[in-house]
Amino acid sequence: MDQCVVVFIDLDGTLWDHYDVSILKTPFTKVSELEFIDSNGVVVRVYKLALEVLKYAIRRGFIVSTLSWNDPVKALQALRILGLNELFHYHAIENHPNKALMAQRVLRMIEERGLCRNNVVVIYIDDRELHLEDMKRAFRNLLYIKAWESCKNIGDCVELIERYIQLSKN
Repeated sequence: MDQCVVVFIDLDGTLWDHYDVSILKTPFTKVSELEFIDSNGVVVRVYKLALEVLKYAIRRGFIVSTLSWNDPVKALQALRILGLNELFHYHAIENHPNKALMAQRVLRMIEERGLCRNNVVVIYIDDRELHLEDMKRAFRNLLYIKAWESCKNIGDCVELIERYIQLSKN
């Protein structure tokens, strides 16, 4: 039985160090590979570990989606300016707090396109547990990774994910 692994990653406090990109003033300007600045001079930095986990997920053939309660225009502009937009197969960025609903919509699109049919493993990475219970109710086979406490380096993260995927096969 083939497995389909879908990774959902939050943005604020998870992919980057800012707590709410929606409050920043556009346009954004890239200042380094992992940093951008808004029009008021606020610097936002991408967590290196988050980027490593994303690249690992892509190498493994996982389907990767954002999952963020944000102003989609600003969040997508931030991803584009950093050159990270291409790392995601899907974007679930909506200006409401129901992450489980957003994730379910993405999963439906994936299923409708024939990319995932059965034995779906959902990996949910977020810096807060605020949406965790809803995500657990929505997805039977869910691994929650608290950014970046559940795993502190790429080796730990890969081991955690691979162990969960292996256990999910049984």
